Amino acid sequence: MIIHVYALCWNEERMLPFFFEHYDNIADQYYIFDNDSTDNSISMLKAHPKVNMNRFEIEGNSVVRSAQDLFNQCWKESRNKADWIIICDVDEHFYHPNLRTYLQECTSKGITLIVPNGYEMVSDFFPNSQQPLYETVRNGVRSHTYDKPQIFNPSAIQEINFSPGRHTAEPAGNVIKPSNNEVLLLHYKYLGFDYLNSRFSALKQGLREGDTTNRWGFHYLWDENQKMEQFKGLKNRSVRVL
Repeated sequence: MIIHVYALCWNEERMLPFFFEHYDNIADQYYIFDNDSTDNSISMLKAHPKVNMNRFEIEGNSVVRSAQDLFNQCWKESRNKADWIIICDVDEHFYHPNLRTYLQECTSKGITLIVPNGYEMVSDFFPNSQQPLYETVRNGVRSHTYDKPQIFNPSAIQEINFSPGRHTAEPAGNVIKPSNNEVLLLHYKYLGFDYLNSRFSALKQGLREGDTTNRWGFHYLWDENQKMEQFKGLKNRSVRVL
């Protein structure tokens, strides 16, 4: 069974080690689209033997719309080459105790599309361990926003038709979902307030007029007090996920 992982990257040198730690035993090939990173991300990507790197170019006045257009099309390169593809951001980790085995079972049952249960994960500090994040950051809050339909069979799905942000989709083709969902999407951005604050401030700089007009990435525009309030609220509501 062949699995391809597609992801966007921009200045992710802190998260890439966790990304690879999580997906290296799952992915046969990575297809990473880098948006002109200025940290060590590019050298880290080039050093990884499974990574095929491409440049992500923003077209028009919206980074979110450009990403939507990219991921509605780029995965088609895996048609008739991979059994499954995973589309994600570097801080989105699809979790199952044995994801490859689970996807093999889904193939045998004719399942073609997985919609996970999403969680916004939270921790007091950014992890200083190289262990997988699911072992060190286990608390989070259920978030239907992250029930993102980003695992599917590229030969069975003809069009995925992602919405902006890939939070929803209107797939066309042979669409068959499992009756019981066993996969989680763990979103790791609230890894201590300092990391959250700096990351949101950095991502704010990438927003363009079309993004702010449509309120795409609006949370990146929060001031420090708003970010702290959100962080504390999420931490207070968090429960053990794993």
